Amino acid sequence: MRLHALEVTAFGPFVETARVDFDALADAGLFLLTGATGAGKTSVLDAVCFGLYGEVPGDRHSARHLRSDQAAPDAEPRVVLRFSIAGRTFRTTRSPAWDRPRRRGEGTRRIQAHVVVEEHHPGGWQALTTRLDEAGHLVTDLLGMTVGQFTQVAMLPQGRFQAFLRAGSAERHAVLQQLFRTRRFEDVERWLVDRRSRLRRESSRGHDAVRDLLGRVQEATEVPVPETWTVDDLEGLATLAEQGVVRTWVEEVRGTLAASVDAQAARLATADDTVRSDRAALDAERSRQALRARAGSARAVLADLDGSRERDGADADALAAHRRAEPLLPLLRRVTTATREAERATVTSDRELAHVEAAPGTTEVTREVLSDRADALREAVAQARAREPQERELAEAEARVAALAGRCEAEHAAHERARALLVAAREEVADRQQRRASLAGAAEPADRDAADLRAAELVLAAATDREQVATEVAETRARLAHATTRAQDLREHYLDLREQRISGMAAELATGLAVGCSCPVCGSADHPSPARAASTVGRADEEAARQTHETADFTRQALAESVATLTARLAGLEAASGGRPVEVCRAERAAARARADASTAAARALRDLDADAEERQDRLDRLASEVAGLAVRVVERDRELEQGRERVARLGADLHDWLERHDAAGADVRTLLTRLETRLRTVLAAAAGCEARERAEAALAAARAEAREAARDAGFGSGAEVGAALLPGGRAEEVADRLHRHDVARAEAERVLADDEVRAADTAPELDVVALAERLEHAERVRDLVVAAHRHAVGRCDRLEELATALDRELRAWEPVRRSHQVTARLASLVEGTSADNRWRMRLSAYVLSERLRQVVAAANERLGAMTDQRFTLEQVDEKGAGERRGGLSLRVRDDWSGTRRDPATLSGGETFVVSLALALGLADTVSHEAGGTSLDTLFIDEGFGSLDAETLDGVMDTLDQLRDGGRVVGLVSHVAELRTRVPSQLEVTKARQGSTLRPVLSVG
Repeated sequence: MRLHALEVTAFGPFVETARVDFDALADAGLFLLTGATGAGKTSVLDAVCFGLYGEVPGDRHSARHLRSDQAAPDAEPRVVLRFSIAGRTFRTTRSPAWDRPRRRGEGTRRIQAHVVVEEHHPGGWQALTTRLDEAGHLVTDLLGMTVGQFTQVAMLPQGRFQAFLRAGSAERHAVLQQLFRTRRFEDVERWLVDRRSRLRRESSRGHDAVRDLLGRVQEATEVPVPETWTVDDLEGLATLAEQGVVRTWVEEVRGTLAASVDAQAARLATADDTVRSDRAALDAERSRQALRARAGSARAVLADLDGSRERDGADADALAAHRRAEPLLPLLRRVTTATREAERATVTSDRELAHVEAAPGTTEVTREVLSDRADALREAVAQARAREPQERELAEAEARVAALAGRCEAEHAAHERARALLVAAREEVADRQQRRASLAGAAEPADRDAADLRAAELVLAAATDREQVATEVAETRARLAHATTRAQDLREHYLDLREQRISGMAAELATGLAVGCSCPVCGSADHPSPARAASTVGRADEEAARQTHETADFTRQALAESVATLTARLAGLEAASGGRPVEVCRAERAAARARADASTAAARALRDLDADAEERQDRLDRLASEVAGLAVRVVERDRELEQGRERVARLGADLHDWLERHDAAGADVRTLLTRLETRLRTVLAAAAGCEARERAEAALAAARAEAREAARDAGFGSGAEVGAALLPGGRAEEVADRLHRHDVARAEAERVLADDEVRAADTAPELDVVALAERLEHAERVRDLVVAAHRHAVGRCDRLEELATALDRELRAWEPVRRSHQVTARLASLVEGTSADNRWRMRLSAYVLSERLRQVVAAANERLGAMTDQRFTLEQVDEKGAGERRGGLSLRVRDDWSGTRRDPATLSGGETFVVSLALALGLADTVSHEAGGTSLDTLFIDEGFGSLDAETLDGVMDTLDQLRDGGRVVGLVSHVAELRTRVPSQLEVTKARQGSTLRPVLSVG
């Protein structure tokens, strides 16, 4: 991965757009990023990291404050980075989240972070993604490392060189785990442990199932398992299952139960034969007893029939006479019916004639008279029906006239209402025109008044802010004076401590002397009188005082910049407010608001009037048209009403004359027609009654003659004899049925007595049925006991088959679970370090990290020897430090000059930097190889060179020069003056009140 160009705007200390051409700086292979403290050297690295991953290294990312505080309020923070990976060129454009002032109103609006990732093609730049998550995944996949790995590999961070060197095993474990992504090995450990537990539970469930089935086999077969078995023990039962002992025992139980079933089957066959023979003897004797009872019943029936022989003869004679008279019964019924019909017709005819009035001059009403009268009434009814349409037409005309009268009245009322609405609308239009004329003059200055109000509000806001900023300026100046005094005091304290430490430097060097080692000052191996410290000031005290002084000075600079910013802002507010007091500005704004409210209200009222003016004019036109139309309809309705009244008068006079001619004056046609139809029906009914009476009398005479002739032919002298011969009701059927039953019973009794089986049973000796039944019952009880025993034996066999099948199924299911659990348990113990096969008793993840650390140490030692003249060598040790729980991740520094192994905490500041730099470079090489061989052609090293002496600095620079081999570019971030003469290609960061700027210096004399 090689960086080509960087562009930052409103980011960190960079207010304006700042650009970095890494290609120009990389010509020499080594360049220096230099500048004063706080100028923004580290911010350049932050911009590179942010352009790639959208994050900045270290604690600065948690602050979530990347936008420049000095940039314009609406300036968008942006970072554009162009880089190449494996021959492909990419460009990322990122902007962090920031608060932009609202364009309308007060307050700010949160602008979310966004990104654009592009790739360069022959045709130009092509966008790859605009999503934050996709951009992060894309860069991580391209580089093969996460942001944490990148900051450890490509950007060796300021002040964090020694963090990894002096970290404890737990902290170093966390760093290595993140860099080398070894969490997957811990995931493997957890997965194996979880799988072991899960398989243990599954194996326990299989054991429980097999144990339960064995218990059910014992219960079903009544055969206990061998006493040597331990079915409750998981391992014991598993061993029995693996050896096949369980299946063998089940087969033995199956053979025992099969023999029991065969024995019970033989007993059941003998019992069945006994029951069958006893039942056959009992059934034969019961059959003979039934036949003897049938013979006795037949003889009793024949005796009863012989006693009723005389009565049966009389009944047969009466039945013969009834059957001769029975064909004449319809003729007798016909005569009776004809008599009743004749009587009924006579009564009906007399009743109908009573309703008919006799004609003048006659005393008898005949059928001929009734016929003439009916013809006259039919003609009168026809005339009345012909007049019914005329009467309906008159009623309809009268109803139409009444409806027309109501509509005419409604039309007149609607016409009057419409005229009143038209007059009111015309008056309203005139009134609104007058109001519009008065509002137009009041609304004319509305825009001017609104502009005056906005100007007054701006002046008031400026005056209010001026007073607040003036207060802040005074407070900040007071704080600045206090901070200046404190910074000066702390600087003097720091200088005092430094002078004391320099004075006691000899004593500090004496503390590092050892017997047999050369003095770093004089070179002698004898130390007769080492210097003793006159004071207790050490390097840590000096560093603490320096940091306290720098912090106080930074606070002073920040307050000074705040005073300058607030003073400039106060001058601008003074000019904007015109120097007028807040109360005066507030009164001017109130007056402007009153004028603006009045003119705005008038303009709003004028718009409301104009909004519906056209609609009101349309309504006025509609009302005028409606009044004209209603006037025309009123005239038409009056003419229709007059015509309807004339027609009603004409129809009523004609109908009244006709009713008077038919003696119905004062009545209507319907009443007259009803009266005529009633008279017609009465006459017709009387005529029909006379005709029916004549027909009934003729039918009665014919029926009587036919009945007398048929009685003589059947041998009866008269109809009375015929009636006497007939048997009443169902007597004839009863007699015939009784005679038939007697004949059938006699024949059946004679047939039974003639049967050979009946005669044989009647003559055979009788046996004791009760004794035979008791013997059969005993045999059946014995057989039932044998059947129950046989069923129990068969049931045990069937149940054993079911349980044996289930047991075999559970054993087959349990077997792979047992084997998987055994393998998983051994493997889990191995990776946990608790197995005897693990000689080092080390967990898998710890072993992997230990091997990775050995690779890092080996890579670091390749550079550490060159930088320290082969004095120091890093070593990895397995022992645990004080209070540490992990081993195998501890580091020691071997000093070949003294032949001792030293804790990294005993190294001096420069030694710590050199060893940490070598370790960081080794870590970078190892992580790059681990990430898939990603070539990092651009490397940054931030600060730390100020603690090196000239000789050590030469060794470090030689090592860094070697990093440039193969086209790698190394950027050094430092303000050390000596590096400016060593590194010709430089990028200078200059700070100012208006923000920092970047200036390339490609050659230094």
